[in-house]
Amino acid sequence: MQPNSKTRRGVLTVAGGALVALAGCTNSGGQEGTPTGTGTESGGMQPTDTQTAEPTETEAQTPEETDGETETPPEGDAMLRVAHLAPDAPNVDVAVDGMTVLTDVPFETVSDYLSLTTGDHQITITPTGGSEAVFDATVTLESGRQTAAAIGEVSGQNQEFTVTLLSDASSGAEAGSTRIRAVHTIPDAPAVDVTSGETVIADNIEFGEAGEYVTVPSDVSTVELRPDSLANDEEPVGTFSVDLTDGAAQTAFATGYLEPSGGQPGARLLLETDTEPSATMGGTETGTGTGTGTPTGTTTPTGSGM
Repeated sequence: MQPNSKTRRGVLTVAGGALVALAGCTNSGGQEGTPTGTGTESGGMQPTDTQTAEPTETEAQTPEETDGETETPPEGDAMLRVAHLAPDAPNVDVAVDGMTVLTDVPFETVSDYLSLTTGDHQITITPTGGSEAVFDATVTLESGRQTAAAIGEVSGQNQEFTVTLLSDASSGAEAGSTRIRAVHTIPDAPAVDVTSGETVIADNIEFGEAGEYVTVPSDVSTVELRPDSLANDEEPVGTFSVDLTDGAAQTAFATGYLEPSGGQPGARLLLETDTEPSATMGGTETGTGTGTGTPTGTTTPTGSGM
């Protein structure tokens, strides 16, 4: 199988002051961040291959009070899920158009799909227990499935905290196969290849990039992560066991740190289902996650390529 091409998705970058607000919060949500302005993308954001947009600074909007309960925006044929993949960020709350839809979301969590109308929606991310939004921008949703992934670091040590919008598969695979793609969200990793034996799932994807969907046999049991600079006969920096769903379309989010320190999470693979084998688009059809790939080998650098 030839190496697949890579795609860079639309990215909204949080203003520097917002990073300070998020860094000032704890995972328990007891400490508020420093007040700051957040960005709003006035023209919306399309889930295209090359578009990158930065929100302009404006006054932060906080979710409406819901007395601890979440509300549901009007349903439509745009399906959106949220992934918390920023390894040094606290738990967060997520609001859509001022209505809280997710609360106390920890790192390494991917929500179910939420059915929304197509068009512009205000997405607000606030540290749980805080009052100042760290991300507040208008995104333009199209018909179909999309993932809003919070990636990077609040410390900005390796990569700035951003939210990237990914277009997800609308169809699965034939029986005996699985469609799978890889997304690179490891802040301290260079460009990587994701392979399974001789099969290349993603070739030379940079941080924040997603590979194209590749069809593999559903009995594939391990996935390797290696810097693009390593030859295929060199040991990968991480080997992860996976349990693929026959006939589905799935995303493998590579996240955590290659070189964790001070209690930071190590590299891991988060495997999520984008489309179930029998799923059809539209209405209230939802996708569900399948859990986290379990490391079966070292997830720290073992060669000189890192």
